[in-house]
Amino acid sequence: MRLFYAPAKRETGIMWDTWLYWHQGTYYLYYLARSGDAWDNISLATSTDGVSWQELGPILTKGPDVTWMGTGSTWKSPDLSRGAPYQLNFSEWKGPRQTIFFAESEDLIHWQRRDDCEFVQEEEGYEPQGRWDCIWTLPRPGGRLYGYWTATPRFGTNSRFGMGQSSDGLHWEALPPPVVHGAGEGEVGAIEQIGDRYYMMFGCQGSMMTLVADQPEGPFHAAAKNRILLAGHTYFSRFFPSPQGLLVNHHSIARDHQVYLGLLKRMVPDAESTLHLGWWEGNEQLKRRPLPVELNAAAPQAPVRLLQPLDISAGLILEGRLTLPPHPFAPRRGLYIEFEAQRGLAILFDAQGRAECSLVGENGENAVVETRIDREYSFPSPARWRLVVESSLVEIYLEDLLIECFSLPAPATGRFGLIEGCVPGCAEVLEVWQ
Repeated sequence: MRLFYAPAKRETGIMWDTWLYWHQGTYYLYYLARSGDAWDNISLATSTDGVSWQELGPILTKGPDVTWMGTGSTWKSPDLSRGAPYQLNFSEWKGPRQTIFFAESEDLIHWQRRDDCEFVQEEEGYEPQGRWDCIWTLPRPGGRLYGYWTATPRFGTNSRFGMGQSSDGLHWEALPPPVVHGAGEGEVGAIEQIGDRYYMMFGCQGSMMTLVADQPEGPFHAAAKNRILLAGHTYFSRFFPSPQGLLVNHHSIARDHQVYLGLLKRMVPDAESTLHLGWWEGNEQLKRRPLPVELNAAAPQAPVRLLQPLDISAGLILEGRLTLPPHPFAPRRGLYIEFEAQRGLAILFDAQGRAECSLVGENGENAVVETRIDREYSFPSPARWRLVVESSLVEIYLEDLLIECFSLPAPATGRFGLIEGCVPGCAEVLEVWQ
């Protein structure tokens, strides 16, 4: 079993945007994919545990004369008195514009396109040849649905996406685009009501940011804290209501452009209602076999204290404890993952738990900073850390909060280490699982 899923069927090809639906003990993973030069299919995989996946392959393919398909989502029909119980939307770019289409299913596996239902741009408030893609639904009182989608609102609306409503899930009425503050152009990932507020994950400049509103119609504002919810080598997070609570899925991107499903995450609101992504307890099922932990002897001033080499062929989960630096001017401490001889990724934490990811030599030389992350969260010290590593993909957690998804320049070699900032014993490896 792999830690990170990617489709293998030739007719599916490389996946991109993902979304999930849970029903009667089965996780249904849908994804936009391309077997050729353009996005040309929606494919499906299923799982009974959320970590091991069976690929079923394409469920919908692009129509004739279509340039490319766009992503969508799946929901239960709000009107079970007619039609199939499950609905799915997707888009196709044909000619000068993008149009949203729909499909229905009795079993979430076999889908029938509804050629009699299409949703074209509403020209009042929206550009007629702009984006029109990917409806995400919210229940509305009276058994109806609100929908939010990627769109191109007209200049002067102060909006960044589309909004509408439907009584049957197949026929949609566009509403005035909501006012948005603090975000540029982008793509709607998903929206959910959490408590008494509405939270949208919005794709903007290659990352996912959080927008917040007090009413479903907006206005929406960029979150005051942890505004960038997901960045790095990953994209397009979606909410996923499940029996275990509100989860989040997304895809991760290796530097060779292969795309994988990231591990499912738990949505973690803090005391101030700031959203964070966290470790999902279901991922504990990925721990198949414990491995012994043995540190190499090291000189007291060595920048990296290495573990004995580990077998990484099936991926690894490493867990430990880190005492954060005592003050902002103390040397940072953290973890090291080698990806070529004597060169690796250094993950350094400061006194507030802010992280820096750098590509660096084993002795600290030739450091190239790739990203800095501030989750604006009050971490305890010592704090528990967790790494999930398979090939070049890395997920970094501190106190079970996601810090970053990172892709190494090359597959990890199996050599890991601790960066102790001249304070031996401040970092520990407690468990390693294959």
